Amino acid sequence: MSSQLARQRAELAAQFLRDQLSIPEGCIGLMLGTGWGDALQLDTKLSELPFEKIQGFGALQKIEGHARRLEYGQIANRDVVLLRGRVHVNEHPTDPVILDMVRLQVEMLIQLGVRNVIVTSAAGSLDVSKKPVIKPGTVVVVDGFVTLFSPPMPLYAGEFCSPEDTLDAELRNAALQQIEFATRGVPSKKVKSGGFAMVRGPFFEGRRYDKRALRATGAAVVGMSMLPEACVIALYPGVRMLGLAYVSNTATEDHSHKTNCARAKTDAEFLADVLRRATAVIPK
Repeated sequence: MSSQLARQRAELAAQFLRDQLSIPEGCIGLMLGTGWGDALQLDTKLSELPFEKIQGFGALQKIEGHARRLEYGQIANRDVVLLRGRVHVNEHPTDPVILDMVRLQVEMLIQLGVRNVIVTSAAGSLDVSKKPVIKPGTVVVVDGFVTLFSPPMPLYAGEFCSPEDTLDAELRNAALQQIEFATRGVPSKKVKSGGFAMVRGPFFEGRRYDKRALRATGAAVVGMSMLPEACVIALYPGVRMLGLAYVSNTATEDHSHKTNCARAKTDAEFLADVLRRATAVIPK
């Protein structure tokens, strides 16, 4: 597939969604990662479709914390298109079909007229200090990427882009300020700005050596997503991204996807509040 064919496919998917769900232009896009998809409920749900019913998507394996559903509705009087459990590169890092779907889910939102995208994920802390600041329950507002250890991105030859440039400083600062209100008076909940290091997955990075190397980059957290979405968004000048990473594990404990999902469910009310506040700061 070429970039031109990918864009045409996204245009067809977007037109299909307009016809089926009557989605208007100007919506805010919400791409919800592990744990976040279970947290947020729309104030008003106007329509929905499972991914497999959307043109261009095929059958996808079931993964805990990923409902594989697109919803259109409203949050805080804002029109939103929500992907409740997106496709990840780590589902099969060498499968071009998966890479195509990772790209399609982002590009079809842009072809729908989305110009502001909130991308969320779960992530692991890289903070090993005696009194860590980045610990489970923290939300990191992403201010940059470490790309050195990432898998191939859903891009084609000649698509030179700067994914970090999509992380809009205005949105980031506004979101930080608003999310801080959700953490006041709750010592276990913090919001910080920091870098996101992407690794290939689906295996977890090694605690003994990998985390040391990742920490040396200056990144605050490590995860298996967010960078691919930013790469696709970067192909479209004028589209902005806000990255939110929920810290689900420490830098030293044993890794467990089950534990990560359980912690996110425990913090569901907090994460829903974070998303509502982040959505509200995006200018109309």
